[in-house]
Amino acid sequence: MKAERTIKDATAAAASGIHNGVDAAEEHVDEAVDTLSARLAALEAQWREHGEELLAGAREIGDVAGKQVRAHPVAAFGVAFLAGMIFAKMMRH
Repeated sequence: MKAERTIKDATAAAASGIHNGVDAAEEHVDEAVDTLSARLAALEAQWREHGEELLAGAREIGDVAGKQVRAHPVAAFGVAFLAGMIFAKMMRH
């Protein structure tokens, strides 16, 4: 009976230790997830900001290009034609 009691006590102690270890690991994982979530949110905000800046720049370049095409349509056609020929030649090789 004493051996049985000793085994039960040892098993209970081991189970308690395992439970405590799992709880501690869970806390660490929760902290890591919270940290990662915060970092990802900050990165997302940065990406959105830079994306908006990039779109604004692209719109500005498009506006300038549109004005140049309207001001110099023959030159714009010539540049587009040459660019197309160069691209086609590059694609053949």
